Amino acid sequence: MVSRISMGVFLLVSLGSFGAPAYPPEKSLAYLQGTWSVVSFTRNESVTPKEITDSIVRIVEKDHVIWKREGKAFAGTKVTWDDTKIPMWMDVLPDGGPGKGERIPGIFKWDGIDLTICMADKGKARPTQFASPKGSDQTLMVFRKKPIDPKTP
Repeated sequence: MVSRISMGVFLLVSLGSFGAPAYPPEKSLAYLQGTWSVVSFTRNESVTPKEITDSIVRIVEKDHVIWKREGKAFAGTKVTWDDTKIPMWMDVLPDGGPGKGERIPGIFKWDGIDLTICMADKGKARPTQFASPKGSDQTLMVFRKKPIDPKTP
């Protein structure tokens, strides 16, 4: 299960809600930055166990995302987004692996606390709602930004 989850995260990694305001690109860039903890990770209605999600973080630096599990990087992606769409769009391009450089479409929303991302599989249509029903080949991820540690330079 861990390898399936890791592969799913690798393929879908990185960064709308109906009626949500659009943010200027510089604002999106600002609020998406930082280290995010996984609140939940669901693929095809299958919920990833908390002991796995608790070990994963998503680190956003400008337009690049690094995924780490237990402190070790296991995937990275370049991210582009269009927050003028409703729901807001994002695309990720994996840094490596079988999907290297191939666009993976998704949508995202941020409510001020949680960042919710729904990604399709590579080659599939962009999701239109924040859901991961059985057989959809969509992954629904919810993240919460970790507070900045004042001891870290």
